[in-house]
Amino acid sequence: MSILNADITHILINDLLSSNGGSPSALLTLASTSRFFRESCLPYLFSEVRWPHKFKAEESGLRFFPEGLWPYIRHFRLEWFDEWTEPTRLKWGTLDKDGNYVPHDLVKFNLAIAKMPKLSKVTLICPFVIPRSLFQSLGLSRSLSAIIFIDTPLQIGITSISPVTLKQISLTPVGQTLRIGDGPTEPRFSDITYFIRDWRRKYRSQASWRQVQEIQASIVFVKTHAAHITHLELSGSLCSFGALARIDWPFLRTFALTGNAPVTEPYEPPAHVQLFNVLARMDALRDLRLLFAQSKAQEFHVLGRDDPPDPAHTAKLATLTDFAISNACKLGGILNHMSSLQRLAILAIVDLPRWPIALGQAEVDLVLADIAASTCELNHLRIIIEDKLTPNVCWSITSNCPHLQTLEIERCGYHDGKSVSSWQEFLEALSPLSALRDLRICMQFPEYDDVDEFESWRIVRRDCAKALATGLKLLGKVGFEYRKRAGTHRYQDAWLDFEINRSKGGAIELCQLPAMWYPFPEVWESSRLPF
Repeated sequence: MSILNADITHILINDLLSSNGGSPSALLTLASTSRFFRESCLPYLFSEVRWPHKFKAEESGLRFFPEGLWPYIRHFRLEWFDEWTEPTRLKWGTLDKDGNYVPHDLVKFNLAIAKMPKLSKVTLICPFVIPRSLFQSLGLSRSLSAIIFIDTPLQIGITSISPVTLKQISLTPVGQTLRIGDGPTEPRFSDITYFIRDWRRKYRSQASWRQVQEIQASIVFVKTHAAHITHLELSGSLCSFGALARIDWPFLRTFALTGNAPVTEPYEPPAHVQLFNVLARMDALRDLRLLFAQSKAQEFHVLGRDDPPDPAHTAKLATLTDFAISNACKLGGILNHMSSLQRLAILAIVDLPRWPIALGQAEVDLVLADIAASTCELNHLRIIIEDKLTPNVCWSITSNCPHLQTLEIERCGYHDGKSVSSWQEFLEALSPLSALRDLRICMQFPEYDDVDEFESWRIVRRDCAKALATGLKLLGKVGFEYRKRAGTHRYQDAWLDFEINRSKGGAIELCQLPAMWYPFPEVWESSRLPF
């Protein structure tokens, strides 16, 4: 009976997990019902934690998690509040002689690391230079395998994270704020105070020498762990192609470059040559993501301007199964060389507060023609477009990508209005995709007020979801784009997703899913929107 109880408890908890669509408070409610459920839920409730907490403190300092919870922690997010570093609102730290913030209670996390046997991932978002002692403690962890730096100043001290074996590293510089399409962004990026914080202004004023220092620290750090890394996310502002090309990456399967393209000096080979010099050292690479921000100053030519391109470069492209690229890159003449491609994402990315310009109709047609020319069996396509979606675009996708199982077409700056095409026309265009299981589509619907108490905008999308589910027999999930109010005078693109449940008798039931997003630079698997 105890085994049965354990099985039932596991199923119950698994259904309530937020990662599976449950409410964040549902598991907490279950844990409060009895001691048995509390003990069963603790490993799930505290597998990912954030510290410090703004309102959990006492006169002696910030409160930390009780030691009894440390064995459950797998992902620790150290997110220090920006406002605590302001000279006029200084809190939980002091300023050194150079005016730099020094936190007081970081030692509490430092001492706890050795007693966190399941700690596998650490995310650091800190408005100060992290002391070397913390890096040394992380380096002695026996379970740590992933580390993420976001909006945190980097110094050579990060090389002290040793001898731990890291398999996943992500480095994002201070102030890198990107907009992907016109979808949800981190709430802090919408607040002007984010950009005018004293420490961030000071950092920008020292950008020239800090960038040199941070590139050096980043390269030394990733080189230390290159022999074991399988997943690397690196901002172009924190690396150089020349330095990366001198490192061997025997097990690296996923390589993502974000932000600005690395700067190349006039005496160096062209940027595309240097990029492939880097990729040539990555024998296991299968997932390449070139997620640069769109810039008027330059366009990144992946294969250069040579016609025909270097055979060694096209041969490397032919080995990739997953490829994500932004509109900051020249798209023409790339995809036709990718004969092994299975997943493709084409995104519109720009630095905040600007809005990106996505692919126009002519560019979409060229991209689809290149996919067809490659003879690859693409099964996952995610694309952001600029123009209104029509059934003709869907026909083009189905004819050039007949093996698709997942299709997501997003319009950058979606808006409702009078559609010139019916649901049936879109269904007919998508019907040739016999294996399609997951669909997100930016079909245009009649314009309704999003605060309408009858929620007409939601009802019409539910009706369309049922129509598509009836016509596409294997479809398991469908989503529709809409314009969501994100502030008093601000709107953004969002998705209304439905899970499709089919009974043996053929009846179709729709279950609305929670709001989802892609936490950058993830491009393939969406997760629950955390805000």
